[in-house]
Amino acid sequence: MNTKKNHYETLGLSEGASADEVRKAFRRLARKHHPDVNPGDKGAEAKFKEINEAHEVLSDPKKREEYDAIRKGVFTGGFGEGPYHWTAAGGPGSGARVSWGDPGDLEEMFGDLLRGSGARSGFDRGSDLTLELSVDFLDMARGTVREILYRRPKSCRACRGTGRAGRSRCQACGGSGRTESEERIQVKIPAGAKEGSRIRVAGKGEGREGSGKSGDLLILLRMIPHPLFRREGQDVTLDLPVQYSEAVQGAKISVPTIDGPVSVTVPPGTSSGKKLRLKGRGLPDPGSSARGDQYVILQVAVPGVRSREFLELVERIREFEDPNLRSGWN
Repeated sequence: MNTKKNHYETLGLSEGASADEVRKAFRRLARKHHPDVNPGDKGAEAKFKEINEAHEVLSDPKKREEYDAIRKGVFTGGFGEGPYHWTAAGGPGSGARVSWGDPGDLEEMFGDLLRGSGARSGFDRGSDLTLELSVDFLDMARGTVREILYRRPKSCRACRGTGRAGRSRCQACGGSGRTESEERIQVKIPAGAKEGSRIRVAGKGEGREGSGKSGDLLILLRMIPHPLFRREGQDVTLDLPVQYSEAVQGAKISVPTIDGPVSVTVPPGTSSGKKLRLKGRGLPDPGSSARGDQYVILQVAVPGVRSREFLELVERIREFEDPNLRSGWN
């Protein structure tokens, strides 16, 4: 631990600063001095490294206590590792270049600044890419493998991502520091995947030349609705028409499910809206072996025939209807 540096002074804080004050000071200064906001500015990069080192120590209660104790000359313990690592020997304060152990920390910190500009998470890691993929309901229910063709940005090999060739603009990338290549990958979509869920494909995001690490590809799933099935969590609901005679007398009918048709018994005297449960015929849960159910809502179809014979039959049926069916509804 480098106790010669005053981390409180680096962040512009007093020694009694609260954890919230440390966090706010770090975010404010990091936004100002981050290398992606100041491309090519070595001073900003050095300042950001100091800010990061100060935050690493002061934001962790144990490390802060140890740091304060060492500065007062009363500490005898060790110094633990933080969420970041150093790319050269010597540790904090040695002039080594820092990279983020969890790119999500930086993503949360800089939000739209990084996402909007395509900036990288850390000094030597390519940014993550997000693609939307539309998938049919049944493919998401059963699971499938899809082939994806997309344009993948990479650091320019000629200028190693700097955009400069000597003192001139790099001709290979036009000074952008990036090029694009067409990438084709196979993606496995797990059975039961949900609308809006993301599949992470490691190392298939923005590429980095040299020792840099590529970002990841995040595939955002969009479900194409099915004309019959509706999804409710891991359950599936289906409205199914039944004949009037089937509803009155009862019948065995074929019902579609995501796994194919199954035989279901319609009880005699069934009314429209009756719900039948098919246990275990719903969607698999990608995170477990559990599976939802399918609910079949029966809709009794009234014949549209207007012949004299049919109307005479209906008149006979009326003798068996309940005259008080809607009693008390008015």
